[in-house]
Amino acid sequence: MVSIIIITMGYDELLRDCIDSIHNHVKCNFEIIIVNNAVSPLTTPYTQKLIILENGRNLGFARAVNKGIIAARGDMILLLNSDTLLIDDCLTPMVSFLTSHMDAGVCGVQLIFQDHKLQNSVDMIPNIFTLILNKSFLKIVFPKAYPSKRSGFKEPVEVPSIIGACMMIKREVIDSIGMLDEGFFFYLEETDFCKRAKDHGFGIWHLPEIRVIHHQGKTAKKLNVRRVIEFQRSMCRFFMKHKGLSQTIIFYVCMILKSAIKSIINLPFVLVPKLRDNFFKSGSVFLWYILGSPKDWGLEYKFPDYKKTKKNGYTWFLAEGRDIPQQAINPRAFMKSFSDNVLNHSRTALMKSGTLNGDTIYLKRYNFKGIKDAIKNLFRKSRAQKAFKAALMLKGMGVSTPDVLFACEKMRFGFLLESYIATQGIHAIDLVKYVHENPYDDKDIIMFAKYMRRIHEMGIMHVYLKGENLLTDKSNIFLIDLDSLRRLRFISHRQIAKNLSYLNAFFTKTVPLKQRMMFLNEYIKGNTYLEKRRGSLISKISIYTDKRLKRRYVTSQ
Repeated sequence: MVSIIIITMGYDELLRDCIDSIHNHVKCNFEIIIVNNAVSPLTTPYTQKLIILENGRNLGFARAVNKGIIAARGDMILLLNSDTLLIDDCLTPMVSFLTSHMDAGVCGVQLIFQDHKLQNSVDMIPNIFTLILNKSFLKIVFPKAYPSKRSGFKEPVEVPSIIGACMMIKREVIDSIGMLDEGFFFYLEETDFCKRAKDHGFGIWHLPEIRVIHHQGKTAKKLNVRRVIEFQRSMCRFFMKHKGLSQTIIFYVCMILKSAIKSIINLPFVLVPKLRDNFFKSGSVFLWYILGSPKDWGLEYKFPDYKKTKKNGYTWFLAEGRDIPQQAINPRAFMKSFSDNVLNHSRTALMKSGTLNGDTIYLKRYNFKGIKDAIKNLFRKSRAQKAFKAALMLKGMGVSTPDVLFACEKMRFGFLLESYIATQGIHAIDLVKYVHENPYDDKDIIMFAKYMRRIHEMGIMHVYLKGENLLTDKSNIFLIDLDSLRRLRFISHRQIAKNLSYLNAFFTKTVPLKQRMMFLNEYIKGNTYLEKRRGSLISKISIYTDKRLKRRYVTSQ
């Protein structure tokens, strides 16, 4: 079976025509998985061979594709843009090629416009030369090193990378190197995947005799400037991951100079309606780099809406569509009504379980820790407020955490006296209890390793990643205690080592070394950046683990 994964932002004519062309031409066994990144649920007239996965928000390309891969049953995975149109049965020859070529892992087709003119269907691996020099120039002067539609391929050829509008992947490639890197919100996901596949011995092939119509960029043109910024963000990540810090710095400096020169050249044309867009794009790129790459300028970052209000002496933070529960208007009294259902009690916090409108909830109070901490709180957000915003951020990124009901804080003369956060109760236990109480196996370890890799690739860093801060119900993992959560552009192997050392310290005495090494091997599998630093990563995790054990960070063994 071929699992066809299509990412869409709702149902439109392009998606309809794409699905119709599949049903009209494809002869081999297939399933169609539609992953909807729109807010509104997808409604289609189709009832057969169609699986619809709803995200409820725009999770980007890589995260949506990975959801489709998890649901897919096929031996071959086809990534197909919603703006493509099949003109014949292209799947059967693609499957035949990958099946008959043992070393081939990924293949793509020749993309064409509606008038059958050729589009660029293969791509180069970015480097400093492709940055400084014109890509078209490189393709003309060095056609073998930089293949393109001008190369005139007549038969299958191995290439550095292919355009992901129609890309078929063997299941064994995904099993070997992992899924798409979700740190790329949009752009370069397929380039990163192809490079990782090639680094691990899988061939990347272009099949020029197979052709697919591609309505190139019709949906993306609506977000021109933001689209250009998102491309730059992806390029920064690609360089950091595959080229290292020194080349990333060179890249950054070169882009500042290049975008500045482009802006100066385009400035005289700002009064010409058809040409002014070039100035806005180059000027925006220049400002983005100069201002330190603001995270909210691209396509991804849009902080979920919430409201802030004052009532009964407290400042309340509420997710969109929620109101202050009448029973919790006095949160201190509300917590006392929970009796002795204490989930966690420490010097810094008290957490209880109770009910709200018949549903189980968790209510956490952050304790006043003294004058020193009170002074610090004059210059920072309360822990409840930080946890509230982190929960909304995770939800917007598609990462599981209990739904936050409200957060509130009480201040006098600028000093924080108390703060609370309430979340929806879930049927899950923390990782420490899970390991103690359940017969875990290799599948569990691999699941947790994939989860940690996923959130780290997205830049999610839980500063104190203790075993109690991960909940599981066997099939899902939830991240909690979010006041120490950070979102980074790129997490270095040193930061990864620090983070994973918390978990390693927690399970040093309960999980055998062999299985902890299995966790690490699964975590770094197919990640070229980490595989190159495997020895250093292991050494650093060991050093940090010893420090954590000596400082008695581990309370549950």
